[in-house]
Amino acid sequence: MKLVRKPWIWVSRFRNRKGYGVHSPFAYSFIRGVVLETTPYYAYSELAQLHPWWVRWGRMYPLSCRQLLFRLANFAEPKTVVLLTEDEVAKKYVRAAVPRAEIISAGKPLSTNTGRGKGDTKRERKMVEMKAEFVFIGREYLGEAARYAVAMPPQGMMVCEGIHENREAMEIWRAIQADPHTGITFDLYTYGVAFFNHALYKQHYKVNF
Repeated sequence: MKLVRKPWIWVSRFRNRKGYGVHSPFAYSFIRGVVLETTPYYAYSELAQLHPWWVRWGRMYPLSCRQLLFRLANFAEPKTVVLLTEDEVAKKYVRAAVPRAEIISAGKPLSTNTGRGKGDTKRERKMVEMKAEFVFIGREYLGEAARYAVAMPPQGMMVCEGIHENREAMEIWRAIQADPHTGITFDLYTYGVAFFNHALYKQHYKVNF
């Protein structure tokens, strides 16, 4: 992940800051209360130590993005989490946000509080993955995103990293947005966030994060 966000990205999204123009109560509350929340969470100080000192000192982009990931997981309050990423820092942020959740990393259980272990069969893992309420897909696994999107439950949230990384990544994200199973989505540039509750009017929001 780049240390500093390019200025032109912020300028191009200037009109999409702070929830301006958003009429959906859910979307506005999510943008202001989760995406743009500035109140420090209980675990921020400890988790910040996972970053080099210059990232912490300059409050660089990796720090703010990982803190956002923490808030997203915390907001979802999932019982089951799937993490498809090789980013160990991201995994630790999610685990800190939802310490009681069952967490599966790239098909392998990470948590020990569920009684599951190395003896899990592929079928058992698949059943757990398919009911996950929170799925984080790192840029290196973005090609798997569509497969998870169509299986997400109505209360689920999926976070995709690197949706503007290249043309292929953007096409993957657009396909997820267009899928009938997908509901409201938020383009936060580094992250794409998708909800699957069809009780909410389907709309796509671009946010200046």
